[in-house]
Parts: sequence; C-alpha cells; structure tokens
Amino acid sequence: MNRRQRLETVVSGGIPDRVPVSAWGHFYPQETTAYGLASVMIDFRDRYDWDYLKIHARASYHVEGWGFRFEASTDPAVGHRCIGHPIDGPRAWRKLAPLDLDCAPLAEQRRVIAEIRKQLPSDVPLIMTVFSPLDVAEKLIDRDAALLKSHIENDPESLETGLAAIADTFARFVRQIVSDGIDGIFFSTKWANHVKLTPQQYGRLVRPFDLQVLDEARPLWCNMLHLCEDEIQLDAMADYPVQAFHWDDHAGHNPTLAAGRDQVGGAVGGGVDARTLANAGPDDVLQRARSAIEQTQGRGFVLGPGCSVQIARTSPENLRALRRSVEL
Repeated sequence: MNRRQRLETVVSGGIPDRVPVSAWGHFYPQETTAYGLASVMIDFRDRYDWDYLKIHARASYHVEGWGFRFEASTDPAVGHRCIGHPIDGPRAWRKLAPLDLDCAPLAEQRRVIAEIRKQLPSDVPLIMTVFSPLDVAEKLIDRDAALLKSHIENDPESLETGLAAIADTFARFVRQIVSDGIDGIFFSTKWANHVKLTPQQYGRLVRPFDLQVLDEARPLWCNMLHLCEDEIQLDAMADYPVQAFHWDDHAGHNPTLAAGRDQVGGAVGGGVDARTLANAGPDDVLQRARSAIEQTQGRGFVLGPGCSVQIARTSPENLRALRRSVEL
C-alpha cells in the first residue's frame, strides 16, 4: 500500500498493511512566514517519513484578522506572546464581522498549502488544522478560558454574535482550501469536555457553529475531530461528520482507544501522549505505541501523539521510536 491507500483503508474501517503514523508540533521561529512554515513542515515530514502531513500552523492565524497582535518568538521552546486583542468586554464580541479570505493571515495559510502541495510526494495526504469557532474565540482573548466562561455565563447573546462571524469566516475558508488540494481538516476543540461545559451547553452554544464549518469539509475524505484535554464528551460528538476521532487516551479520564472506537463506530487516532514523547525514553515510547496498536488490533486506528508534540523538548530518538513502532 502507498501512504494514501493506507490511510484510506483505516478511515473506511479496514486493516491496512501496517498502522499509519504521523506527528506534529509547533516550530515557533519558522511558523511566522508562509515559506518558513511550509519548509519546516516538509522537512519534518520527510525526516521521519510520516504517512500524512498535518499542517501545524501558528494558532493565531485564526484571529489575527480581528486585531489579535503578537510578538513573534525566536525561541523554539517558547510560544509567541500576545501584545493586544480587541475584546475589552462581552459586548465587544458584537463588533466582529466576517473576514475577507484575502486578509493577510488567511491568504498566508493558503500559500502554505500551495507550497507544501508542490513539494509533497503525491501519495502523502495533507491535513489542515482548523479550530472550532469557540476555540477561535478563546484564542482571540489570549486563551483566557476563565474570561470566556464568564462571557458565556453573563452575555451569551453577544458571544454568539461573535461566533457567527467566526463560523462564517471559517466555513468559507474551509470551502476554499477544499479547492486548494487538501485531503482533510484537523478540527480541534478544547471545549467539548466536562471540565468546561456540559454536553447540553456545548450542544446549544457551540455545536451549530462547529457543524457550519464542518459542513464545508464534507467533500474531503479524511477529516479528523480532535477532542483536546481531559474528560472529553466523545458520546456527544460521535455523530460529527468526520472520518476519524482523535484524543489523548492517557489524559486521566478519557476513554481507551478501543472503547472510544466502539462509541463512535469509526476510526480513531492517538496512542502516545505528548508527555511521554517529551519526557520518557525511546523504549517507553515504543511500548506505549505498541500497546495502542495491540489494543485496537491495528483496525481503524491512526497512531500519533495524543496532542501536539512539544518539539523543542522531544528528542529525535523518541520520534524515530514512534515511527519505528508500526514496522514491528
């Protein structure tokens, strides 16, 4: 099987010749320009021969068009620093208007996709990262989850006005990048867990906007839903229109990969948590990866990190162990 065939087999519920594997993380100094991001993504993919490439763009590309400003980091271990944003109170959400897709940060990501697609081997699937609109809102206020929670509780109508503008923007963005040659989106949410919202709250406030964006990705064959953090609401998200569900099964209260696959009735991804990749040794990474493969019997499973790899803290030896695990 080539790489595309391998991943296609997995998302259709079959057993491939071997489990596909990939990894991703932030390269802070390089991700601030289209050429830098495209180059480092290609290099990372080629160095470890990952089965697919997930574009791990700087998270703020989602919000820069609305006035989020940052000081770029030159340290591989330190993220960019927010130096300003437009939300000075809950009613400020009402001022957000849908962005033009030609605005600099969104146009830049389309250039990244075009540059990567030119250099990427033809059988390597390309996945683009897109956040849930509520996650975009959290990023706009510099990831102040407590502040966003207070806006949800005290003025949900204003926040919903902002979420509508965000969802409109990224629905159109996804529609456009479908035409740019991607194979799927990696749709990430940090809010579909019991720590932050109840399933009822998420279903009422967030789900309609999630689905507005995801609906534009329906022509793609490899959309992944990433449920971030602990106590995820996998049951409540099981009907989302994606081909694979991805989470950190080592977070503490999340379902195992096998149990989760039974819940969603489709392909699942993850297997090795970012803490193990950053802090343990190659043998530990290998053991955790092999355990995930054995647990799922290699069916409907994509091996990778449970969440973003801490690139500056993760050794090449550990990443090679992750890659090697699928060959044993």
